[in-house]
Amino acid sequence: MRHVPEIVKILRWEEQLGKLQSTPYTTYKEPQISETPSDKTITTKHVIDTTALYKNIVERSPDGIITMNLEGVVTSCNNAAATQFGFPKDELLGKTFINIGLLETPNILKYQEIFSSTLRDEVVEPLEIDLIRKDGSSFLAEIRINSLKENSRIIGVQVITRDITVQKQAEEELKKSKQRIELQNIKLKKLDELKSNFLNVTSHELRTPITPIKGYLQMLLKQKIGYITEEQKKILKIIQRNTNRLDHLIQDLLDVSRLESGTMKFIPEKTDVRVLLRETVETMQASADLKNIKINTELKDYMPELTIDKERIKQVIMNLLSNAIKFSPDNSSINVRAKKEEDVVLFEVQDFGRGIPEDKQIKIFETFYQVDSGKDRKFGGVGLGLSISQGIVNAHGGEIWVDSILGKGSTFGFTLPLEPARDIGKKFRDLDIFGLEKMEEENKEK
Repeated sequence: MRHVPEIVKILRWEEQLGKLQSTPYTTYKEPQISETPSDKTITTKHVIDTTALYKNIVERSPDGIITMNLEGVVTSCNNAAATQFGFPKDELLGKTFINIGLLETPNILKYQEIFSSTLRDEVVEPLEIDLIRKDGSSFLAEIRINSLKENSRIIGVQVITRDITVQKQAEEELKKSKQRIELQNIKLKKLDELKSNFLNVTSHELRTPITPIKGYLQMLLKQKIGYITEEQKKILKIIQRNTNRLDHLIQDLLDVSRLESGTMKFIPEKTDVRVLLRETVETMQASADLKNIKINTELKDYMPELTIDKERIKQVIMNLLSNAIKFSPDNSSINVRAKKEEDVVLFEVQDFGRGIPEDKQIKIFETFYQVDSGKDRKFGGVGLGLSISQGIVNAHGGEIWVDSILGKGSTFGFTLPLEPARDIGKKFRDLDIFGLEKMEEENKEK
């Protein structure tokens, strides 16, 4: 296709001669020399008339296209330009661009500046200004001005106008949405800080009176202060169980707070996986006996040692066993397995209880989330055990998950790498224990 200024030149020349075709596409026969060197005969082929094609492209353009002479008088325009300004095409011809759409002095000065720069053959940047229609309404437009040349001599200018009102409105709405999201995220962070401080202070303050209460209860039960009857002993044991339960809850709150702040302490040591599982199962067997549940331990012949915080990993397994016992029927069984897989050791706790609905399996590791959360809930707890377990496992460089079939039971699995995790404290600081980052992402999507 020929260069645009040359096409404009041809277009204007043909307009003067009255030879412009009325149809959008036409063909003509162009003389051609045969490709065979020995044969100099003239052949013809059909080609598209580039002048008519260019005119068709201009008319179909969604942008307004206006050509003007050196004095800034409109010599031609396309349908889009007429529609944008609300004029019939013939009314635009002979007017200046200032008369068409520029009524405000600042805009006139801006236009005159870039018009003059274009006539000096300088490169000018697109300009965003408000243009006025014939009916007095306005629209925001981006205008580009290019020079038109003939034999390297500037003979006029071309103005391309694009209505960007809707685009700018969308950009403004997006900007406002981003500002709202930023404000919401700031509020979320402040709430997160308040929540963390509340958990930390509250759990410490609750822990203070619990310690002497537990001490005095033990003294009473051992009858070091005085004789107690069997009935009194039963009541004291009930108080002791609930005190231990409260102490466990406070400890969970402390752990969550430490996980979130990155202050939980770890003491990595070489650990025998067999001994770890045996001690943990022995600790939990008493709870399982209350429901006549048997805990089976399955280990491969070879088990490597792991450099981990033994007590924290034991806490993870105890949390999983506690849930398995809680949600398993009486007279059932629970399987605890460990085996080496490539560069990790895989741990599994399998129960044959009621299972977890598929739509809730993703949420169970969230802080304070409980599957059984309705008014008729049968089981205790506040939904911290699994989130704490996830934090501990992730900090060791492992992963934790659940596979469950409703009505058939659940298998919780987690991995620990054979290579000791480095900089566990940093890993904890990077954890999103309370789901703040997730909430921020959801806000961005909205």
